[in-house]
Amino acid sequence: METTKSIEIIEQMLAESKKSLYNNSFYFLLWGGLLIPAGIAEYILQGTPYVWLPWPVIGIGGGIISMIYGMKQGKKNGIGSSADRITMFTWGAFGFSLFFVLAFSAVNNMLPHTLILLVAGSATFISGGISKFKPFILGGIVLALGASLCAFVLEPKYHSLAFSLFIFLGYVIPGIILRKEEHGNA
Repeated sequence: METTKSIEIIEQMLAESKKSLYNNSFYFLLWGGLLIPAGIAEYILQGTPYVWLPWPVIGIGGGIISMIYGMKQGKKNGIGSSADRITMFTWGAFGFSLFFVLAFSAVNNMLPHTLILLVAGSATFISGGISKFKPFILGGIVLALGASLCAFVLEPKYHSLAFSLFIFLGYVIPGIILRKEEHGNA
């Protein structure tokens, strides 16, 4: 195969991966918009028997919305490109890791914020790297930084606030940039 043909194929795949990422900006904005108030609510509810309540409400609500939106998008767009499959497997692995982290944290009576930030940062970083979308590459790094701060610097009582801040910086801001690019406003 000629070098120019190989480059064209790679460029086409990168363009497809960015298009695939555009189709997923909804999820970054949705989950950012749900997780931030949940983290703040958890902080406010510390010391009460209801401290855990925001998370199942947000998780179930967000899961239902994501599932309905995903089914509609799947019917509309299908999963045809390599980039779509890579994105699907990246975020599928994130979903499995998230359930593992939540179960592990519950069994060991520990806060999950640190590990959630780490796995979310990894998936965001990979998505940004595949599509060459720098805001998500930086967002993944910011989420990993948040995980590091929760793990080694911050007192556990502040983890929920740090979680909300780093979700805003690592998910919402890149999601807004992506949405604006998607609609040709960036």
